[in-house]
Amino acid sequence: MPARRRSQPSPSDATPPPALRRAVGLEAVLVLVVGLLFGQTLSHEFVRSDDVDLVAGNLPFLSELSNAPRLFTRSYFEIEGELSSLETYYRPLVVLSLMLDAQFGGPEPAVYHRTNVVLHTMVVVLLFGLMMRLGAGRWAAFAAALLFAVHPLNTSTVAWIAGRNDSLLAVFALVSLVGLDATVRGSRSSPWGPGLHLAAFVLALFTKETAIVLLPAYAMLVWFWYERPMVYREVRWLPWSYAAAVVAWGTVRQLALAGGEGGATAMVSMATTVGNLPQLLAYVGKVVFPIDLHVMPSVDARALGLGVLGLGVLALTFRRLPLRRSAVVLAWFILFLLPPLVVPDLPAYEHRVYVPLLGLALGLSQLPGLAARLGSLAWPRLVCSALVVVFALLTLRQLPVFRDPLTFWASATRGSSYAPIAHVNVGRILEELGEPGRAAAEYRAALAIDPLTPKANNNLGVTLMAQGREATARRHFERELEVNPINAEAHFNIGLFEKISGRPADGVPHWETALSHNSFFLPAYEELVEYYRGVGDDANANAYQERLEALLDPD
Repeated sequence: MPARRRSQPSPSDATPPPALRRAVGLEAVLVLVVGLLFGQTLSHEFVRSDDVDLVAGNLPFLSELSNAPRLFTRSYFEIEGELSSLETYYRPLVVLSLMLDAQFGGPEPAVYHRTNVVLHTMVVVLLFGLMMRLGAGRWAAFAAALLFAVHPLNTSTVAWIAGRNDSLLAVFALVSLVGLDATVRGSRSSPWGPGLHLAAFVLALFTKETAIVLLPAYAMLVWFWYERPMVYREVRWLPWSYAAAVVAWGTVRQLALAGGEGGATAMVSMATTVGNLPQLLAYVGKVVFPIDLHVMPSVDARALGLGVLGLGVLALTFRRLPLRRSAVVLAWFILFLLPPLVVPDLPAYEHRVYVPLLGLALGLSQLPGLAARLGSLAWPRLVCSALVVVFALLTLRQLPVFRDPLTFWASATRGSSYAPIAHVNVGRILEELGEPGRAAAEYRAALAIDPLTPKANNNLGVTLMAQGREATARRHFERELEVNPINAEAHFNIGLFEKISGRPADGVPHWETALSHNSFFLPAYEELVEYYRGVGDDANANAYQERLEALLDPD
């Protein structure tokens, strides 16, 4: 028998197929577009909306990688060395990402902004790949991913450092969908699918609480998109693993948040959700008409009107999709917007739409008219191309709002029912910049809009005291307590006023009241210790000193 020749790889064997090379080329274009559009954020500062608390205020903790295990035993807003009972969110992987940034950037915002841009890039590339796995042509997937990449609603997620909780969640959600797709296609061809799917789901849970709605989203995809409801019988351990992951996450989360503020009752949460439902319509309007973007948006008649028009546009856009797939797209969009509606008295923040937009983008990639080549005259292609240009320009116009804290909060004073709160924040920034006159004008502007604005009277009183107008300042402290009787700062400041006026004994009841409303208010302890030491009452002085030391060193 002739010797059997071993086959040798030819140069062409090592060359990716043309379709893959073209897909890689389109991915490179997506990366370039994101970099060019959002690269300017690397020169932006902190805007003092959660980002300073999460980063600059927590830097001693973030700087030590050895603290990483403790991330899973803390609340999201817990700050090392700052005492508070506010424990509401559990997002350890977001804080871990900030910790990794702190190793390279320390207090400099540039590295944190760079990570936000990188995360958005990862989301766009993953979205592009997933859309092709789900059957979209490369040009359709490219068009939909490009539209998502430049959509103005995503500006706050990328340009605001704290917005990364949504982009990081999106990364894990998309990876979990890749794993789910591989699982549905069969474990023989993709044995890694179920493991990747489950691992990414667990990571998503530890990134943001909203990830819990991935479970009904998975069910919708399996039943209505793939039409393979038997897949969970074929991989029987997967549903049980979901349950185990949720129980483990819920247990760890409960332990980490134990002792914090209690949640609302079911009835109150339901009533809050119903009251916030108009936000859904406002979000739909901004998806289609992103022209009234705002860092603290409220829902008004204009927003609702645009929402109705947006619903019509989306209905026309997706009417050519099969009904089952349209249902999946709509369910994904709504599911991820429902959890935030449980929180009362919060603006309809635009970063919340980041993950819901992924569902609309997936549906868009399935439209037949987008499957043509880029130069085709198919009307969906032309409309999509025009939207990319318009949306990119709108994003460029919105990005400077996040340049610095004064610009950020000044923009929030216009066109929103939350303007009084924004005026108070502008005033605080101006105080720190050494402009008490302008700061006082901002506090007065807040009170002119809403005399019940929290902290406005208190902060105005502090500014007036710094200007030597103590008597007027006290009147504002008293007005603050009429509006907000449990404001510990106002009680403390009245006590301080009494001390400065030579009546420290009259300040004692106010400092004690401040502690009754906020047992973590350290300056009140210090003033009480100083007073009782001064009058020779060592028993009371020692008692307050012991309470103070217990707070500073709980171990």
